[in-house]
Amino acid sequence: MNDERWKVPVDGALIALCGLDGSGKTTQSKLLEKYLATKRTVHRTRPVTAHFREDPTLKAFLQDQLSEADMVDVVPELVLFSAMDRLRHMRTAMLPWMREGGVVISDRYVYSSYAWMVARGIPDLEWVVQLNRYLPEPQLTVYLDIPADLALDRIRSRGDEPRWEEVDQDRMSRVRDIFLRQEWGVSPSYHILDGQQPVHVLAEHIARLADEALQKRDAELAALK
Repeated sequence: MNDERWKVPVDGALIALCGLDGSGKTTQSKLLEKYLATKRTVHRTRPVTAHFREDPTLKAFLQDQLSEADMVDVVPELVLFSAMDRLRHMRTAMLPWMREGGVVISDRYVYSSYAWMVARGIPDLEWVVQLNRYLPEPQLTVYLDIPADLALDRIRSRGDEPRWEEVDQDRMSRVRDIFLRQEWGVSPSYHILDGQQPVHVLAEHIARLADEALQKRDAELAALK
């Protein structure tokens, strides 16, 4: 589906960690960065820009400050805005590292957008996927799976105020189901791990998966030389 220009650049690699908020993806991305940095050039990033995070309409949506009609109407706009922002972040903050042969660890990836946009009421997932079709498929994606109620407990336990969407357990469960089923298309590089395991156990498992994915990548690159 992707244009050749938008595949992960030769010599580079991309690893993504996804999951509900509170699943531990940021903790695990930091641990993976520390592990891989002993033997490779690594860059860890979160694929949204300040332009996206600080947008007044997005903030109003996430804080449940829009009218019911506006909440519905804003969702397609957010799909477009999210796709633009991800492409910009890929171009400016991810592709340059990969073109230099680095491993980029992405704390969240486009699959989060797929899951949340469908849960927010977009019935046409194919449209969302097409808008994001120029984003490369990672060499490894790890989805950290936890139940919706545990995600909410973890958000509150760290002192954060959950968004209205995160309090909606039916919506959160729908997001989880989309992640589990990979409704955008199943990939062998997508691994589902139990996010309720101890942090060190998960870190060791993710490190093994990363080593395997990068060794496979190295073999592919060697075959091209």
